[in-house]
Amino acid sequence: MIRSNAEVLEAASERECAFYADYLLKTIKGSSARNLRGESLEERLSKLNEELESLINKNRAPKNFASQMRTAFRSTQLPSSYFRWIDKKDGRLCNWLWCHLKRLTKKPELDTADTNNSLQLLSNKAFIIERETPAERQSDVLTAFYDGEADHKQQQDILEALKVKWQEIQANNTLINWLEENNPAQWHWAWSYLQNITQRPLEQAWIPTSDTEKKAAVIATIDLSDNVDRKVLIIDKMKKAWSQKKFREKSSGKKPYSISMTLNTKQKLNALAEDRNMKINEMIEYLVRSEYNKREINE
Repeated sequence: MIRSNAEVLEAASERECAFYADYLLKTIKGSSARNLRGESLEERLSKLNEELESLINKNRAPKNFASQMRTAFRSTQLPSSYFRWIDKKDGRLCNWLWCHLKRLTKKPELDTADTNNSLQLLSNKAFIIERETPAERQSDVLTAFYDGEADHKQQQDILEALKVKWQEIQANNTLINWLEENNPAQWHWAWSYLQNITQRPLEQAWIPTSDTEKKAAVIATIDLSDNVDRKVLIIDKMKKAWSQKKFREKSSGKKPYSISMTLNTKQKLNALAEDRNMKINEMIEYLVRSEYNKREINE
């Protein structure tokens, strides 16, 4: 249908669509509730646009009425002050909250009584795209609220419950204090350690694509665990394993190094190591020694 006179009205939720329908009926004389009925959100939204265009063509509604409706809806949204505690500069908070809401808005069985199952009213579409920065994750969290079905009271209750839960998580800084500030090799090792837990494995936060993200993903993966005792046990075991690794390397004269490579190169390195029944680090040392020996022969 070509709309030459009216803007196309879109709605991210049933809540938004219902507001527009109610606003139209209350504001414009001659609008009909019968014309706005439909079995799905898409159908009701289509009917709403058709009714709006018809009213504009009959000069009963201004051409910019869709913009007026959107402005009116935005004014009913929960004020930004309620979300101020979700600071985009707080990477640990934004990462945990994004992962937490992504998981619970998709899996009703994991929800808790704290939020009275109202987390299911948030928009899980906000978490479809994987993110790489805390600021992007913070933006998605806000979108989940604004584009969801939760009303003002439900949103406030959800935020208060999340704030209480976060304060409990934030109080434990054992892992934060243990991870070294400028040691990508440690972050990589810690991430691998968590992936290798076979008995009751932790649900990973996300798949990191950089050294910095590995550190953040390690912290978020631990933060997401609701079993406090197991969380303490895993951190303790991880710290001991790292200490043992450092001791062995010190004893053998080896030190950990972090190198970046493409996925294709990593696959080739794995194949070479498998062919010679070597570990990755042994394969790298073998290749370096071989190339260095060739250099000495040529000289």
